[in-house]
Amino acid sequence: MASTHTRCLDVRFFLRLNFTSIINRPLTQFEADSVIVWSILSIFIVVTNAFLLAVILGKQSLRTHGNILVGSLCLANILYSFFYLLPVKVMVAGNSIYPIINIYCQLSNNVIRFAFVCCMNFHICSISLAKFISITSPFWYNQISIYKSVMFAIILLVCWILPAIIAFLPLMIDWWRICPYYCLISELNINRRLGIQAWHIFWTFLMFLLPTTVTIIFYRRIYLVAKDHASRIRIENQISSTSNMWSFASKAVKTVAIVVGVYLILQTPYNMYQVITILDNTLAARLRRFHVREWLFYLASWNSVASPIIYGFFTKNLRSAVISFFRRCRRIHPAINHTTIERF
Repeated sequence: MASTHTRCLDVRFFLRLNFTSIINRPLTQFEADSVIVWSILSIFIVVTNAFLLAVILGKQSLRTHGNILVGSLCLANILYSFFYLLPVKVMVAGNSIYPIINIYCQLSNNVIRFAFVCCMNFHICSISLAKFISITSPFWYNQISIYKSVMFAIILLVCWILPAIIAFLPLMIDWWRICPYYCLISELNINRRLGIQAWHIFWTFLMFLLPTTVTIIFYRRIYLVAKDHASRIRIENQISSTSNMWSFASKAVKTVAIVVGVYLILQTPYNMYQVITILDNTLAARLRRFHVREWLFYLASWNSVASPIIYGFFTKNLRSAVISFFRRCRRIHPAINHTTIERF
């Protein structure tokens, strides 16, 4: 009887044949260089996100609903670094005689990466929703309401739980099977090629196209509301000059352009590459030797560094808290030096 899934390989079989390189494979020069650049990125991700998360948690007045979403994004970025980048890109997880390592290796490449990227992009989409609500309904947004707290709690649950459920879905429906003794997942044989194409296109839609479209829509609406608000101020104050209105509108344009532009520049190339190469095997084979996919994914991962910096700068109370922190550090540093000089 033919197997319904691709065969699970076993490293123990290869070790009995003395193929020890299947476990202790030396790194290529490209892999060694990649470990260095991925290590640098991981450090930047942890430092920037941990700092902004500490700022939000360290002051009660900063724990607003919008800032909680930003803090949750920072936490997702940190976990992405610890649970995917460090074991897979820095430590280069591979085949092992221990089933737990092989299982994690398969989950990291097929489940964990997709779940975290989708989770982070859902957070970015949710932050744009929160900013849209704060501008269009400022009185409701600023008042203390149980309904508002419930709404933001649901948004957080969707950002975390929905990507995880969908990422594990192929395992739940027996489309994939875990191989305990090899870092290669077993896939359903029936329409395998078509299934892989459909899955990658679906994931690109869910983790990039959908949140990106919604984010652009919300930020466009934010810009239009800001522009309309500037026009009303000009009319109410009976100002003939449009300089104030233009300044207000240009500030809104600049904010939207930076927030959306950086996200699109970092994320779009990798997701476009994924769709194109999954549909064209010949092109994928030609580009594979240049490691295009690896470098585009590296570029996309820098969004985990850019997002806390952008939201920390364009959120007024967070920006003030960060500036205040560095000012305190500058005051403390000379005081320490002065004390040290007096002792000697």
